[in-house]
Amino acid sequence: MTLMRLMGVRSTLVFASIFLGACAGTVRRPTEAPTPVATTSSGARSNLPPLVLPPDSANGGNGSTVAVAELPVTVLPTIIGHRATQPTVNATPVGGVTRDANDQTVRIALAVSQQSAQLTATGAWNIYDAGTQKLLGELSASDVISAQSRDGTLILKGAQSQSVRGAMIARPAGAGSYISYGGRRYRGEIALAASGDGVLVINRVAVEDYLRGVVPLEIGTDRTQSESAAVEAQAIAARSYTYTRMDDGRPYDMVATTTDQVYGGMDAERPLSDAAISVTHNMVMMYGGKVINAPYHANSGGVTAAASEVWRSSDEPYLVSVSDRIPGTDHYYGEDAPRFRWTRTLSGSELSILLDRYLPKYSTARSGSVGTLRKITETGRTPSGRIAGLIFETDRGSFAVRGNDVRSVLRTASGDLLPSTLFTFDEKTDRKGQVTSLTIHGSGNGHGVGMDQWGAIARARAGQDALSILRTYYPGTTIGRVI
Repeated sequence: MTLMRLMGVRSTLVFASIFLGACAGTVRRPTEAPTPVATTSSGARSNLPPLVLPPDSANGGNGSTVAVAELPVTVLPTIIGHRATQPTVNATPVGGVTRDANDQTVRIALAVSQQSAQLTATGAWNIYDAGTQKLLGELSASDVISAQSRDGTLILKGAQSQSVRGAMIARPAGAGSYISYGGRRYRGEIALAASGDGVLVINRVAVEDYLRGVVPLEIGTDRTQSESAAVEAQAIAARSYTYTRMDDGRPYDMVATTTDQVYGGMDAERPLSDAAISVTHNMVMMYGGKVINAPYHANSGGVTAAASEVWRSSDEPYLVSVSDRIPGTDHYYGEDAPRFRWTRTLSGSELSILLDRYLPKYSTARSGSVGTLRKITETGRTPSGRIAGLIFETDRGSFAVRGNDVRSVLRTASGDLLPSTLFTFDEKTDRKGQVTSLTIHGSGNGHGVGMDQWGAIARARAGQDALSILRTYYPGTTIGRVI
């Protein structure tokens, strides 16, 4: 099954009926950590309860506890080597990487519309024409290739000087060799594609290897053994998000930034997160027989938000507002987060610059005609207490901005978004009625939907296992395993 994704084969999901919470808003008390079920040679331990899966659920099994669903995972476009032919026996693994038969492949855009891109490798490597699979060159670790796009053609310079129509693929040619881009090493292979305004850089890599470069950057590279349950929960959430983003209608599935999931390749990998990915291998969250989009954020500020509070979408039954208060106390699981409480002050001149630049993008204001700010009014509060929206009143008119878009409008001069929409504010005006400063007192960091990462870390410290954490933040879901 090494080339399963390339063949357009349908993958089957077998999932145990582990019910993850029935009450949307409840918070469970910390529980004793169960006996670890997996260890690694490095001594990392897991407190994730085992999934009770039958030996072959497709041929019988216990129908009362196991359900079977099929999920298509054909997502590789022609530009990076989509094949429709049957694989040969002992076929060379994609990218020269030996992989488990269960692994699927994901495409991550490391850069979009780059003026030029430069590749090298840690060992022997080859480059191919992505369309014909023709070998273009055999290279060594000391070789460097740079590419630019011109009228749909890649112009290669360096160790290989030639032109390639469309795209090329760089693959390791031996064990221990990895392709490098931007000073980082990546597993799998890297494709360079000519686009209308630059070079598109795509890393095609097995999902489980991709997660090794995601989980530590999302949950933190300095997590400790006492927090391993949070790392396991992060692995399952990130994997679930990944499978919902696979789309053959696009040239890539995700980008390597906070727009999707932060991805740093091999250099981001850590032993603890590697162990968490291994023990949760292929596990995803499901609802109604489908893998869920599992959003997460740094810190909720004490209460998470329902999906409709933040995005222009309907609510999902597993993405509801959840209190993060520790039962019987006035404290919250995530209160140790760096931005559990925060304050931001913007001067009148800073506000003027921000509104001129961003208000036309998020309201009916016209570029260059925003005017002088006179007053800021909130339109209301969401069920979780977040700002539903703000109205900016100027001498040119009143302009409404939706809740989560407020974070983009009231960013810093350096571009940092407002941490969250769970805030109150005070404005000061001068004798002319112009706003001279705005002070915002807020809680939390991020959109607030789904898993609270700092809350998950605190719950792990308190003894909760990964499944308890997930059933708190994604109530009503089940755990599945991609096979």
